[in-house]
Amino acid sequence: MKIRLLPEVRIPLIDVKLPAIELPEFPPKPLKLNERQIEALRYAIMDDVADIVPFIGDALSDIAYAELRNRLTPDEYEKFIEENKWLPSTLALLKVFAEKST
Repeated sequence: MKIRLLPEVRIPLIDVKLPAIELPEFPPKPLKLNERQIEALRYAIMDDVADIVPFIGDALSDIAYAELRNRLTPDEYEKFIEENKWLPSTLALLKVFAEKST
């Protein structure tokens, strides 16, 4: 259940409609992931951990991205790449799966 801060406001004189301001529910409900998604999440975690290890981490990260490409649908992979530009791989993948489930 979302927390509503302000209801929708309509100003008829100037024909303006302001949307309601809501916060997402807290704590969020846990995602129900299938086997394919869990396996993809393991490789996303591997990619995040590989960033810590010098030299060998680059090779592990490349392997993780190759496996993620195989395990995700093309649409999921595109969204993952976009989110992964500013989020760690694990969080980006969870965000993709959360958007898909809603």
